[in-house]
Amino acid sequence: MDNEAASSPVDDPAEAAFRLGCQAVQAWEWDRAQELFEEAVRTAGPPMLWRVTEAWLDRGQTSAWMRRAVVAESEPGGITIDPTALEITGGNDSDVQVQNWEIAVESDDPERAVVALTAAEPRLMCVFEDGRELSPEDAEELMDEAMPPYNPNYAAVDATVPRIWMDCKGGLYPHMARTMLRIVADELRKAGIRQTRLFSRSQRQESEERAGPPTPAPPSPTQ
Repeated sequence: MDNEAASSPVDDPAEAAFRLGCQAVQAWEWDRAQELFEEAVRTAGPPMLWRVTEAWLDRGQTSAWMRRAVVAESEPGGITIDPTALEITGGNDSDVQVQNWEIAVESDDPERAVVALTAAEPRLMCVFEDGRELSPEDAEELMDEAMPPYNPNYAAVDATVPRIWMDCKGGLYPHMARTMLRIVADELRKAGIRQTRLFSRSQRQESEERAGPPTPAPPSPTQ
């Protein structure tokens, strides 16, 4: 996705700072890029965080900006978003960047949470890499194009957590993540859940939960 928003005025201070920041990234001028992006965010507000996150893709700074963007979606006293939600990790030195395509719900009413996630599932399948959510009909029409933008290959609800996970083939899509979080929050409100926390479990947590509790050690033989 193009880092430059065509709809933004050329003389807009935030847009100018963002574009200069993108140029600094391409020139490997990390400190200058950070300063310019901070200026863009101060001027434009939280929505700019998502664009900056995408501008840093494939570099170590992505994770910190993604966490800031995610937290900014929180509703104080309502549905809050943990920094781990749909987290991007890696990118430092030779680490490969990965994104955790899972949204888990911490709620006192897991049954309603599952209802909300089930309602969100078909909507999430129609979210594309640029953040657009389309109707199923429009999504199908777009998929007929020669090179359509990416959307999830699969999504499923796990009622035991509860959570929903998406198969995105290892892709990194900040704008897609933004829209997915908003969809899940919307469906939670429709289901009557006004206060909850959205997060993503680490791969280690998932592995431990699948394996179950550790087997206790046998008692020591008596002397």
